[in-house]
Amino acid sequence: MYGVAAKVAVRYAPTRLPGLSERDRERLLRRAHELGARDLHEVAVHLRGGFLKLGQFASARPDLLPDAYVRELSKLQDRVPPAPASVIARTIAEDVGQIDDLFAEFETESASAASLAQVHRAVRTDGRAVAVKVQYPRVQELVPQEAKDTTRILELVAHFVRGVDLPTIARAIERTLLDEINYRQEADYIDTFAVNFSGEPTIVIPTVHRDLSAGRVLVMDWVEGENLARALAEADHDEKEVALRILVEAYLKQILVDGLLHADPHPGNFLWQSDRGRLGMVDFGACARIPEPARLALRELYRAGMEGDLSAIGEALHELGFRTESGDVEGLVAFVSLFSFDRDDQGTREQNWNRLVSAARANPLVKIPDELIMVGRVLIVQTGLIGRINPSWSMEELVADRLDQSDAA
Repeated sequence: MYGVAAKVAVRYAPTRLPGLSERDRERLLRRAHELGARDLHEVAVHLRGGFLKLGQFASARPDLLPDAYVRELSKLQDRVPPAPASVIARTIAEDVGQIDDLFAEFETESASAASLAQVHRAVRTDGRAVAVKVQYPRVQELVPQEAKDTTRILELVAHFVRGVDLPTIARAIERTLLDEINYRQEADYIDTFAVNFSGEPTIVIPTVHRDLSAGRVLVMDWVEGENLARALAEADHDEKEVALRILVEAYLKQILVDGLLHADPHPGNFLWQSDRGRLGMVDFGACARIPEPARLALRELYRAGMEGDLSAIGEALHELGFRTESGDVEGLVAFVSLFSFDRDDQGTREQNWNRLVSAARANPLVKIPDELIMVGRVLIVQTGLIGRINPSWSMEELVADRLDQSDAA
């Protein structure tokens, strides 16, 4: 990892040579971005574990990275090479039992592969279709050390990278990695989400099959649907509006009402059921609890956003512990587009999103409260999705409904 980091860094050295024309500098910079992104993608796929998770995390932050890195690292979201079927079968046998004894059918080709585990479709002996999530061998042994290594690397890089709160991001990734290898905790999260969304007919939460889950194996209902990103690419505008409204409503509930967040917002974790107008949620390894004071403060942020009070939002973010590189409260106003909606004088959502990314690169957040870093990640990803379709529905109404629900609770 250090070797690849050095190779990537060396490519940027010529861009700082004196006497270069602006055109040549831009050409060298663009080339360094493209090659560096490719190198980081390759090493993340090779090393998997914490390093691949870091790449996935980074790809969801277009405010922090050049476009070439976002494009290349985004491939890590749902195109990770799977482990051999024999390795998966051995893990299941060691922790639960022989596949032939447990399932009537088991598909040896994985349905999805990620940084720490992969999922296979199977059918129980009673006919129920299930998703079998199997952790890669040695993950329990290696990931805690990888998490520490990732933290050390980011803390070291923080001395050279301008305007990013890398130590806080590193701590968040370390906590997330340790959570993701704890399948008993993930099962508990799934059960809690099932209760929280029991009254939401447009959201599908799988049921855990605890009799088949142990150690490095977690079995839950198979949730049908298409990867949300692919579904949105193929859907017409009306269907895109419906799907994204359901997604946004679900996250507003998590942030403003429940205080428990599905903190891994990449599209592979959301499965769109076009024929039924429902959204399935999967992969609950990375969840984050929002402390009650932070949840209440976020409610006030959203209220201020609905009122279009930009200075109040800036002050509230400052009180929560956010800091920009410039150090002034006004610098936080660039992030208002995460909390203010449907204002004609703010332009379209796409323009708001572009302003947010530009402002974040010019005056980045250099301090993010530990407990809110995952909330920020989710909001930035969703703001980008919404900005690209400019829906007709009112974000203000969605927020107001969830605030009312929270008040009633």
